[in-house]
Amino acid sequence: MTNAQREQLAAAIRAARRSKGLTQEALAERINRTSASLSNLERAQSLPSLETLVLIAEALDVPIGSLLDFPATRGKTRSRIREENEIMDMVRSLSAEQLRIARMQIEALGSMKK
Repeated sequence: MTNAQREQLAAAIRAARRSKGLTQEALAERINRTSASLSNLERAQSLPSLETLVLIAEALDVPIGSLLDFPATRGKTRSRIREENEIMDMVRSLSAEQLRIARMQIEALGSMKK
């Protein structure tokens, strides 16, 4: 697994946990792990075992594939990957109306000359 994929997995776990409104401690308790071990997973300092990954997906009620869906990261810096993941975390918490507005703003940014 590449470093970029490790970062993506960590971000996916963190985003899924946050979208369910859980703290690291609460999720760790649900999967019978320590909050320190979950923190290490969410910071890409360690990789979860398959068993742990299944427990996380079940505890968060998300398909395991959603945690392993890695968008193209080739050539992206670590800071770029983190920025994208932080933006996705924010997007997931928006209401439908806020999401519509954010889309328009992103489209406007994309149409600006580089």
